[in-house]
Amino acid sequence: MFFSVPMEIKDVLNTLGIEGKKADVYLMCLEKGGATAYEIAKIVGLKRPTVYDILYTLTKEGLVYLVPKKGVTYFYPSDPERILHQLKEKERVFVSALPRLHELYTSPKQKPNIRYFEGEEGIKTMYQDSLNSLTKKDEILLYCGEDILKYLPAYAAEYVAERVKKNIHVRGIYKKTPEVMQYMVNNEKELRQVKILEEKDFALNNEINIYKNKVAIASYGKEMFGMIIESDEISKAQRAIFELAWLGAENLK
Repeated sequence: MFFSVPMEIKDVLNTLGIEGKKADVYLMCLEKGGATAYEIAKIVGLKRPTVYDILYTLTKEGLVYLVPKKGVTYFYPSDPERILHQLKEKERVFVSALPRLHELYTSPKQKPNIRYFEGEEGIKTMYQDSLNSLTKKDEILLYCGEDILKYLPAYAAEYVAERVKKNIHVRGIYKKTPEVMQYMVNNEKELRQVKILEEKDFALNNEINIYKNKVAIASYGKEMFGMIIESDEISKAQRAIFELAWLGAENLK
């Protein structure tokens, strides 16, 4: 390389949209501390018009500033912390728009919207949807057979902690397993109301969560996958079925 910059620095710049020739020119400005377009073009091996275009783009972005000296334009780098300030400003703007984006994302659709998730990371993404969709004192209704407690115990603890932090409640019917019985010791603290059934009465081998206008289904074991069905009509029907199951579970209990 024409100057000594670690590859990981270029990789970081690439993720920020400063890539390729643009990254080369920007890094050369940083290393030289100030130079003409001719000097930069000579070192990086690019044509001068190309370097001028890149430099003026960097100038517009506030990463480089120009200083005329005796009829010659010199380009100087701004403090790289400028990039961090820009990222924070973009984050602020995005966060301000996030509630509206969530409204669009969760707004009722005419047809059911079905999303599929595969593997451990997919399952985690599926569960995260409930935390993103719900707010204080909202409730998740769930049936729990073979579940996250057995197959992803570390993530289950993280999920519960975040759910409690957001004050999201759970009302669930659980199949009696060693993992479930250990899990139930903190029900009140973890905002959880439960009914536990013997396997002979509740032969369920997956987990179903009902919240907002969504039904999330997770299947564990050899093939770990899940899906979220987003539909007002389907979620309404599943809520009605759950309430009947909740009453029936009391009698079985």
